[in-house]
Amino acid sequence: MLTDNIIRLRAPEPDDIDSMYRWENDTDSWSEGAVRAPMSRHLLHDFVINYNPDPYATSQMRLIIELVENSRPVGCIDLYEFDGFNRRSGLGIVIDPACRKRGYGLRALELMCGYVRQELGLHQLWAVVSRTNEASNRLFRSAGFTPSGNLRSWVRKGESYVDALIYQRLLV
Repeated sequence: MLTDNIIRLRAPEPDDIDSMYRWENDTDSWSEGAVRAPMSRHLLHDFVINYNPDPYATSQMRLIIELVENSRPVGCIDLYEFDGFNRRSGLGIVIDPACRKRGYGLRALELMCGYVRQELGLHQLWAVVSRTNEASNRLFRSAGFTPSGNLRSWVRKGESYVDALIYQRLLV
């Protein structure tokens, strides 16, 4: 099991739909991700019911971050643009706003890095984070990710644009 005795990473279950619904429809975080439209419970239900955990087949993977002590979901961590040939993947993470600043994000990143290196054979993970997202920038740096590039005017924030950093972590 993917756990450090504080959190565990596990596949999504139907009971997670309400939590995922809140996270996916949090308009404050839309500018940090790829989706900028409301998601329905029905769509999330179909995703969970039809979930295929094999990133080599689907090019993606979502795991729920839950507390070990009470099985409460506190966020999710995603692999996307999974590239088995080059042994790399994009990585995204969402922590429920009520559960932030407790170290769950860092724990989840560490567990995911170990898992993808040992079990999936990946060589590296990467993430794109807007420069204005100070919490995410601190999180990725704390987890051993290194800024490797700047994407100018990459993320739209209202009527303006901000730069984004590309972070990489080599899993050697």
